[in-house]
Amino acid sequence: MSDGTHQQELATQLENHHKAGDFDKAFEISERALEADPSDLRVYGIRWRLIADMFSEKEARNRIQSEIPSFLRTQPENPDVLWTAYWGYRKLPGGDDEVPRSLFDSMLQHTGTEIHLIALLGLAARSEDSREKWHYYQRVIDELTVSDAIELSWYLLAYEEMLRLAEGNRSLVSDDVLDDLIDRYLKDLLYYRQNAQWWFGGAYTEVVEWRLKFNLRLDKALEILDCAEDRLGEKEEREWFVKIFKQSVEEAVKYIARLRAEVYFRQERWREAYDGLAANPPGFSESLWRRLHETMFKESVTHYFWMLGRSAEGIGEWQEARRYYAHAFFAPIPHAESRDGLERVYHQIQRGSTGTFDAFLDNAEAEYLTREGPELDKIREKIVKGRFNKKAADFSLETLEGAAFTLSGARGKVLLLDVGASWCAPCIEVIPHIKKIYDRFSKVDEVAIWGINDGETPKQVETFLEEHRPPWPILLDPRQEVRKAYQIGGIPFFILIDKEGNWQYSFVGWHLVRGQPLIWMIEALLEDQ
Repeated sequence: MSDGTHQQELATQLENHHKAGDFDKAFEISERALEADPSDLRVYGIRWRLIADMFSEKEARNRIQSEIPSFLRTQPENPDVLWTAYWGYRKLPGGDDEVPRSLFDSMLQHTGTEIHLIALLGLAARSEDSREKWHYYQRVIDELTVSDAIELSWYLLAYEEMLRLAEGNRSLVSDDVLDDLIDRYLKDLLYYRQNAQWWFGGAYTEVVEWRLKFNLRLDKALEILDCAEDRLGEKEEREWFVKIFKQSVEEAVKYIARLRAEVYFRQERWREAYDGLAANPPGFSESLWRRLHETMFKESVTHYFWMLGRSAEGIGEWQEARRYYAHAFFAPIPHAESRDGLERVYHQIQRGSTGTFDAFLDNAEAEYLTREGPELDKIREKIVKGRFNKKAADFSLETLEGAAFTLSGARGKVLLLDVGASWCAPCIEVIPHIKKIYDRFSKVDEVAIWGINDGETPKQVETFLEEHRPPWPILLDPRQEVRKAYQIGGIPFFILIDKEGNWQYSFVGWHLVRGQPLIWMIEALLEDQ
């Protein structure tokens, strides 16, 4: 066996033992592999990831911070070596804060490369000053171009972060500079989508959304929407849209029309805004998520209803305004300004009446529930009918304290499994919703909720528990047995097991709307005899 083949085999063994959680064996292999070839960058990368997983935070930091400088002294300075060192530091909990400024400075010497871009983004991420952040992101778009051979999505991230900074602090930039920035963003975004063969309309609508957020040059927004409509008339564009979104082109046409109506809304062209919104509703009847939260274009349905109410108010259609404001106010996720709208309508409709505003709200809510009830019942029926009726794969896992939990031991209970990880932001975001479900069923003996940590170390789980303190047990699954048994592709992932131990429901957590789908599923399984 040649030395190169043997070294490749050692690196593969190292990777496999690390993935399997056999850290001691993996660490021993990494020592042998580096003795055989001290220049093997792949082995260094795996070793530092292993150290971060294997040791306490303090010891991992000490080891990595001592090994990387030694590594850099013995290697020729080139982009691959600097890239390996950078990601070694990034294995530590502090992310970019762990990377020495000297390493970033070395990375910045390689202009026009991916590590140059990463250094600027890293310096921006670690800065706590918004103007300094703006400076580094500005350098990204000034010193690099979208046509450079770099990771384009990271390049475009600089634009997005600059726009978010401006949104949070308008004193950072003048309207003229911001106008130019949005124009440049559109140009580079179109280049990116052309290369990726993605729907161009998404670039046009994204920059219109930013112009609406800043209320900036809305005449340009209308021109951009003209471009989006013209582009959507092309065969290639329509094919890309259908391929990516698996939706009819009509959805994109309606979305562009709604954005145009929102521009009219901002310009207080109430009749044009009302007609455009009313004629192009989002697909809020198609699913609970779209109805109560967002559409596929990430627009808030409650915001849509609020704009309709305000537009109707603007043209003096008071009863219509009342109806749409009620949609925005009584939805599970209400629009912040909808109550004020209802109060204005109340003073118009019941001028001189002795009826109170509270009574007016009660009547509006009753009418809302009368309209919405049948639709929500249809959604509930569709959700609870979609059962798998599969025998659930048994497993046995432990908590940090060593308490053992087996699926078979939960027979007789409806069991909700929440599979997630501490690094997963959506997994954190759904915790308040799961707490509401926990509180709702806490006194029901036939319901149990277990969290399952997907593949992390005890130290990582401990840190998560200290911060979030979920009242349900969190089980450690370092070998990702549950992920494999239930064919989980993404997290947070929810699994519902019935009282007989059958897998009945599951879905990815970003569909969660205040936990309502899970509540319906649990209630349906409790009703089983």
